[in-house]
Amino acid sequence: MKTLIYCRVSTKEQAEQGYSLEGQEKDCRKFAFDNGYEVDKVFIERGESAKTQNRTELQNLLRYVVKNRKDISCLIIWKYDRLARNLSDHTELVNYFSSINIRIFSVTENNEDSPIGKLTRNMIGTFAQFENDVKSERTTNGMKQAVQQGRWCWRAPIGYKQTKDSLNKSLLVPIEESRFIEEAFTMAETGMYKQTEISEHLRKKGFKKITKNLLNRILRNYLYAGIIKVDWFPDYIQAIHKPIIAKDTFFKVQLLLDGKKTSITPKLRNHSDFPLRNFIRCPKCGQKLTGGWSTGRKKVKYAYYHCRTKGCSLSVKKNELESEFFKYLSSFQPNKEILELFEEIVLNLWKSKQSERIKEQLRLEKEIKEFKEKEDKIFDYLLKGTVDAETYKQKTEEIRSDSMIKKIELNEMKIELDDIEACLNYCKFFLSNVANLWANADINLRQRFQSLIFPDKIYYEAGTFRTTATALIFKQLQSKSLHELDLVVPRGFEPLLLE
Repeated sequence: MKTLIYCRVSTKEQAEQGYSLEGQEKDCRKFAFDNGYEVDKVFIERGESAKTQNRTELQNLLRYVVKNRKDISCLIIWKYDRLARNLSDHTELVNYFSSINIRIFSVTENNEDSPIGKLTRNMIGTFAQFENDVKSERTTNGMKQAVQQGRWCWRAPIGYKQTKDSLNKSLLVPIEESRFIEEAFTMAETGMYKQTEISEHLRKKGFKKITKNLLNRILRNYLYAGIIKVDWFPDYIQAIHKPIIAKDTFFKVQLLLDGKKTSITPKLRNHSDFPLRNFIRCPKCGQKLTGGWSTGRKKVKYAYYHCRTKGCSLSVKKNELESEFFKYLSSFQPNKEILELFEEIVLNLWKSKQSERIKEQLRLEKEIKEFKEKEDKIFDYLLKGTVDAETYKQKTEEIRSDSMIKKIELNEMKIELDDIEACLNYCKFFLSNVANLWANADINLRQRFQSLIFPDKIYYEAGTFRTTATALIFKQLQSKSLHELDLVVPRGFEPLLLE
């Protein structure tokens, strides 16, 4: 009569230390010899979990039994909990082997086939399940306690590594890859880039593993902002590890991803060779021009913009159209005197309205405080049993979402209050250099400049452009004389050219 032997330890550490495996096999072989069984094959499980049947050697054992069931009389194990600690798994395995007439013998426990023997084996399986459940509960409770202390207990996300602090407890620490995470959020926060563009940019910078799906998971991960969010607790938990990005940045990106804050990423991308394609229109049919390369008689390629409508003859060389567009952009650049007046007027207006902004700031701070009071009140209702946990979770998430929007508005207002002069200097630089900025930018920025300055249709015919609308700032500052502007000179500012 042939028998199989199955030995197992429950953890990889025990397997690496050789804990009990040799002893188990030795005892099982002795049991087989004493009872007249010939050992056909030994299966040794080296350190996988006891919680499930999904173990490598156990799977091999079951496959072997299927092929050789007629030759196998029994299965010898050192102890019943070596087979499975989950009661349902244990019962299922025992019933399976019984159905194909293979008995299970334990070297160290009762093997009688009497009612008492079966009861004993069932009790052993039950206690193994109980032991496993207790360990699982202790582990879960320990993890919950660690999470409440701000510790992340699972695998470290990209940009962090899991290490130990001075108390020998788990702690996330940023690593070299964290710079890519920070750059990803910085680009996403602007609302100017698609996720595919961010992924491609990071890949070129050396972040080879990045994909669009991975980037989306990164941008949705609270851990990078120093926040832990798990199903065990309804509230956000402040983590003790060092965040890679600021909380305001994280939640601003969430609003963009959720569509609650407008993104200025253009919907259409053109080939870098033709920045004006799908932007300039044909004056006859109104269709947007396309672009392409034509091959001449000498097999020399020439670039052209042309109308795609059948019957229209508009065709213009790439260099000619882009050169004319550059000149047209240059005509929108205001002169130095106008820009200086523009700066003084904006500063004067800003100072007069600063008090109004401060009032608005106080209003936002009051609303944020009211949101906190609402959240506290709902928590009181939860304690009193007036609302259930699910309602509490839903309401608090709604309140926090609204509150976060107000906080972002408040922070943006503070930036505007504190940095008006820096903003003005940048505006002056942009307004006075828009043509050169367009000429030297990449395809994405070129398209954004075009859409910013000409928000509506723009047509080209015989060296001239005409448009139905121009951005208000350029429309106001395009005049060649201060007398042509509908602007009031601030008190105390009298430039010489007004004389």
